[in-house]
Amino acid sequence: MTIPYPAADRISPVTRPLLSPSRLPWPRGLPLRLEGVRLSRGATTILNGVDLDIPADRRLLLLGPSGAGKSTLLRLLNRLDDPDSGRILLGDLPLPSLPVRLLRRAIAVVPQDPLPLPGSIRDNLLAPSEFAGLKPPPDAELALALDEFGLNPSWLDRDASALSGGERRRLAIAVSLQTSPEILALDEPTAALDPASSRRLVEAIDRRVRADALRTIVVTHDRRLAPILGDVAVVLDAGRVVDLGPTLDVLRRADPLAWGSDAPLDGQEPLP
Repeated sequence: MTIPYPAADRISPVTRPLLSPSRLPWPRGLPLRLEGVRLSRGATTILNGVDLDIPADRRLLLLGPSGAGKSTLLRLLNRLDDPDSGRILLGDLPLPSLPVRLLRRAIAVVPQDPLPLPGSIRDNLLAPSEFAGLKPPPDAELALALDEFGLNPSWLDRDASALSGGERRRLAIAVSLQTSPEILALDEPTAALDPASSRRLVEAIDRRVRADALRTIVVTHDRRLAPILGDVAVVLDAGRVVDLGPTLDVLRRADPLAWGSDAPLDGQEPLP
């Protein structure tokens, strides 16, 4: 399936400098394409022939019930897993042809339950630049990165293992942005957050995405905030793409159970 990309609602251009610009040996802004991607674990089929074209200027949502293959698809994007068959390409470059270290700088995947590295919050924020061989940002920039995603900027010396689940997720997002990835892939970024905290986090992500002209691929069950997180939605079910289109159109025509919600609007007011 090919994702539409009307010019009228493309992502805003860069409006401020990147935190730590990365240099990659391929041009920025290549489309991402999945061709016949299949993956099984034992006798269980997780992804069953997924075809998907993702243009360079789209923000994509992955919707669907638990077990549909959404999280697995994210893991394939920076080769935490590889498909059994089919292929994934960045432009015309098959992912296995790219150095894994550079691929993971370009495509940052934040899982639903990230585990921080041992050490302080500062250690975690500095890890990507050290791994990539980039000059480490000063504490002032690290504090701004914490504040941007709702963490106390004075926490740089705090043990990262002392953070709550929601705080770890916010830290992981801040960490993932330290090397300015091309694509930010988030698995349930608002899971277990209250509505107010969820909205603040989503708005912070949206501001950063638009400021840095990032592409995003986001797994979510949060119907109210989905239109902020993505302009195009894909519904997966049983490892197949069963719907695709503009986010509001997909949400309005889909049975909530088809994308993993047990209530039409999570008990909230109708979509606009």
